[in-house]
Amino acid sequence: MAQCNNSGRNRRAQLGTVLLALGILMMVTNLGLAAANFPHFLASLGVEALGTPTAAALAILKFFRALAFRPAALLPVVYALLVVFFALAGILSGLMLLYKRNVESA
Repeated sequence: MAQCNNSGRNRRAQLGTVLLALGILMMVTNLGLAAANFPHFLASLGVEALGTPTAAALAILKFFRALAFRPAALLPVVYALLVVFFALAGILSGLMLLYKRNVESA
């Protein structure tokens, strides 16, 4: 009986580690893609010519205009948020599985 209970803990620990690793990998990949696109994004706004506060305000206005008149243009933003959500869910699930393992073994 103790062997079966111990193997269940090991499986849970392995699953927690895998979920944690996949969640962190997804977050790092998403962050890397955002960092790679950031200079292009700033150049398209004309930050050098306008200044950062003005360019940020224009970007926010552009976002709301796209939200009002072209909702399909915001699908990439929604997809990026879903990726971040799934990554955070994986990280939290992995941490919960690892935490249960440590609490039960104490």
